[in-house]
Amino acid sequence: VGGGSDTAGCGSGRDEQSISITGYEEPIVLTQSTHSFLFTEQTCSIPFVFALGIVAISYTCLILALYNNINVGSSPGNPLNVPVNVSMDVRVAQYLALTIGLIMEGEIPESLYLLRMISEKTLRDVSPSLDYRKFVFCACIRVTMGYLFYLNMFTVVAQATTVIEIFFDVLALQFIQQFDDIAFRLAKWDVFGKRLKRASTKRCFRAEFEKLPYVLRKKMTNCVK
Repeated sequence: VGGGSDTAGCGSGRDEQSISITGYEEPIVLTQSTHSFLFTEQTCSIPFVFALGIVAISYTCLILALYNNINVGSSPGNPLNVPVNVSMDVRVAQYLALTIGLIMEGEIPESLYLLRMISEKTLRDVSPSLDYRKFVFCACIRVTMGYLFYLNMFTVVAQATTVIEIFFDVLALQFIQQFDDIAFRLAKWDVFGKRLKRASTKRCFRAEFEKLPYVLRKKMTNCVK
């Protein structure tokens, strides 16, 4: 009888462990990106200006790339300079690159997710010093950057004539979009000075936000849409 109870106890432990593993959800936290400095730091502070610089560099690169791809080699009958009669391997690579790019783009889904999960009340409860309007403004910047990435990706993929050119161009665009994440990690490593290190290691980046009730999440989703 004792052995049976031990076995049952072990079995229930395994069941509880499997339930805890399968039921695990990622905590809701702020994005560790220099974009977050736009609402975690005071306006005109060094981290805030640094974040604006990163945004300006990323936007400039994406806009210049889009302008160059649209205008160079275009003609009235073919404004996007799309090649004709490309080989089958290039055609397959184009569809694969579009699929990879859609999956790799994280600015839009993450921004919309945070807007849906973090309300003004929950943001103030966790960090009273944070401004919700700046939080929304930061999310809009990231969403716009994501759409610029999509426009560039569709353009370079449509204009490509070789397989390696397709993947190089998509990876280059992805690197531009991840520039803010790389800069944030360097700031945490004290590469850009003590002020940026303090800004990137603030408590708000480690704080976990409670999941909103379904009714409130649905309301936030409708607002985002």
